[in-house]
Amino acid sequence: MLKVYIIPLVLGSIHALYILTAILCPKNKKNISEGKIYRIEHIICFKNESKFIEGKLRNCYQISYPYIHHTFVNDNSSDNTLELLKEYERADTVLMNNESDLGKNQSQMKAVKHTDSDLLLFTDANVFLDKNAVTYLVRHFDDNISGVCGDVTVTTDMKHKEIGGRYWEIEKQIKKFQSLSGSVIGFDGGFYGVRRADYNLTKKNELSDFESAFLLFEQGKQIRYAEDALAVEQERRKIKDSFKARIRASNRVIWSFIRIFRYIHKLRVSVLTHFIFHKILRYIFIITFVLSLPFIILDMFEISPFFLLIFFIPPIFRFTVESIALCIGGIVALTGKEYTTWSNKKF
Repeated sequence: MLKVYIIPLVLGSIHALYILTAILCPKNKKNISEGKIYRIEHIICFKNESKFIEGKLRNCYQISYPYIHHTFVNDNSSDNTLELLKEYERADTVLMNNESDLGKNQSQMKAVKHTDSDLLLFTDANVFLDKNAVTYLVRHFDDNISGVCGDVTVTTDMKHKEIGGRYWEIEKQIKKFQSLSGSVIGFDGGFYGVRRADYNLTKKNELSDFESAFLLFEQGKQIRYAEDALAVEQERRKIKDSFKARIRASNRVIWSFIRIFRYIHKLRVSVLTHFIFHKILRYIFIITFVLSLPFIILDMFEISPFFLLIFFIPPIFRFTVESIALCIGGIVALTGKEYTTWSNKKF
């Protein structure tokens, strides 16, 4: 008799094969344009980020690019984020303040409306760019490339990587693979650029980095990964905070999938292929894994209770916890609830 967990095993194997293909596939370097200068609007949204502001703004002002302007948006922070932004504000910056929680994507759209720059550069408050990162990023734009994401290394203290940071190195290989066809699935990582004329995010509930990419694909545009545009993201979350963040993230991603399916017929075959094998298949695998988890535990317990200790191995424990959080986010989505802000309040 076939066990129910054969389903996630098969799905996981297919997804693993896709990852292996991405890692082993030869990455021929794409031709990149030289010498073209763009006017850039650098947009950063802050929500209770006082611990990063001094370092982040210092990092912004040392970017080596001739025509870059900065817009900082404070999303109704409850700490002294706004005061610090005012303290470090310079002549080449604009400071916006939301008096209520708008969320990251609405804050970004608010900033976009006030600029006519050629390119929009988005970075997160805890992402620090190499001095020449923007120069290398913009070199990848051409007539067909309307979005470029940078190479972000995730660390806990600018030196060490947790499990998530190590997995992100695998994601980079996948992005290189997807970049061969201009089909990078989403601007993950908090460092990406979009051509202003093609930026099409308009709805308050759209997921900024993920759906911005698909709204470019809907227009027939391409997205490339710039492995030479380097940045570092400093992030360290306790498992409790990570659990809550995953619930919110999975809830928003599932709603994004629903919106994307409305225009999926407009997407190129290469985009559909990577979307299915990179995102859809992974989500289905995780959902079936969680549904099968009770049966897996029971069978392992029958063999030997000591086998259950495998769930206390840090990578497996984190994967299991975050998988459960993803499913909870999906259940919340089924109730019609959609999270639209990055509020740290309890649900």
